Amino acid sequence: MVVYGFLLHGTAPETGSSKPPPTSASASEGKDKKQSSSGEIVVWACRFYDKEGNNKLSCIRAKAVASRVKQEFFVSRDDENTTHQSSELQSRMNARGVFRLPPSKLFSRPKTVHWLSRSRALCTLICEERTNVLLAASQLELLVEGISKHFGPNAFLSPKIVNEKPEELYMLLDRILPCGNLQFLSEVDIKRELAELAALTSG
Repeated sequence: MVVYGFLLHGTAPETGSSKPPPTSASASEGKDKKQSSSGEIVVWACRFYDKEGNNKLSCIRAKAVASRVKQEFFVSRDDENTTHQSSELQSRMNARGVFRLPPSKLFSRPKTVHWLSRSRALCTLICEERTNVLLAASQLELLVEGISKHFGPNAFLSPKIVNEKPEELYMLLDRILPCGNLQFLSEVDIKRELAELAALTSG
C-alpha cells in the first residue's frame, strides 16, 4: 500500500447545499483561517487506505489536507495571473502540484501529496513519502479522467453528481487503486476498466 488516501474537494466554499457529504467536517484550525478565500471547505468524497487514516481524526485529517491543497491551488493560480493570460484561458487551466507533509498529530509518518484541479474541483492523492512521484502523478491524472468519463463532463462542477452514486466512485477507485496500490496503467487499461464498470452499473 503506497497510497494513504484519496480526496475530491472543491476549490471554493460550497453554499446552499441541501445535503452535505458525509466526509464534511467542522472548520479546521491554524492555517485554514489564513486562506485567501475564506469559508468552509467541503470534501466531496474521501477514502483512506490506512488504519490511521480511518481513525477518529479522519474528517479532521481530510479537512486539513484539503485546506493545504486549496492554499497551494490559489498560489499557483496567482502565479499564473502574473503572466497576463486571458481570463478565458485561465478558466480552462488545469493546475497541479506536489508537496510534502511532515509527521504531525494527524500523520505519524511523512506524506507526499499530489493534487490536480479540474473545473471547480481538486483531486488529491496522499501517498507514502517514498512513492514513485512520476507514477503517482500519472495515475492521478488517469483517475481524474476516469471520473470525468464515468460520471460525465460536469462531474467536477458540483459534489451532487458524484455523491448521488458514491458506490460507483469507490468501485472506480478499487479498480484503479486496488487496496491503495499504484499500478502501471495506460489509457487503454483505463478504458477497459471503465467499460467493465459501466457494464456492472448499467442495470
